[in-house]
Amino acid sequence: MERLIVDGYNIIFAWPELSALKDVNLQDAREVLIATLADYAAMTRQKVTVVFDSHRRPDAEASEQTVSGVQVVYSGRKTSADHVIERLLFEAKASDEVTVATSDALQRDLALGRQIKTVSALTLKGQVDAVFARRNQQMGDNRARSDIARRLEDRLDPKTRERLDRMRRGEPPEK
Repeated sequence: MERLIVDGYNIIFAWPELSALKDVNLQDAREVLIATLADYAAMTRQKVTVVFDSHRRPDAEASEQTVSGVQVVYSGRKTSADHVIERLLFEAKASDEVTVATSDALQRDLALGRQIKTVSALTLKGQVDAVFARRNQQMGDNRARSDIARRLEDRLDPKTRERLDRMRRGEPPEK
């Protein structure tokens, strides 16, 4: 099974739309990232884990929850997201195809040292955008085919269509 481990704040700070949103409301930026990753996971059939730092908050407890199919992990006050990601890498099964999404050079080096693929934050953005573009294209194609199939006029023979068109314009029918 393919698995994607995402360094949450690293991605938020790197993706322009999330970076702008975090300046207004960090919680909204986290929620948009999680929703985006949930859509991406559903379309790619990957297991996605997003890890957020919370070690700088003295009241933060480590927590883990599933949101729309995405495993969301908060590091807690005693550890960092980097440490959580390292633990996840060491716990990964050899049969899993794991990719780490971060632009943190140390995390990428650690993953590569364990022969685990890495992608930068901007590369992940490109992959997500490409998957969404394909989905949107497919939806547009399906919608267009569906619209064509539903139009009654497209199922009429040309002679009948012409007669109805003349009636609509108020012209006398041809004899």
